[in-house]
Amino acid sequence: MLSLVKIIFTVGVIYAVFFIYKYRRRIAAAHKHVMDEKAKAAAGAAPARKPGMPVAQDLVPCPKCGSYIAAGTACSCEKA
Repeated sequence: MLSLVKIIFTVGVIYAVFFIYKYRRRIAAAHKHVMDEKAKAAAGAAPARKPGMPVAQDLVPCPKCGSYIAAGTACSCEKA
């Protein structure tokens, strides 16, 4: 009976060590990814963008009606 308890305890310790190791590697990989992104941003490179995400645009006020439109586009105001 004592032998079975020792085996179960040993297997449990090995199991716990394996999952702790796996968890720490995942944390380290995520940390490395974040640090790489920060290094790219500091170097002036554009941050990585996921496909399908909208692109930010600069808005400027229309000189005639004052509503904000995307830079470089025509306003559809009736005063124009």
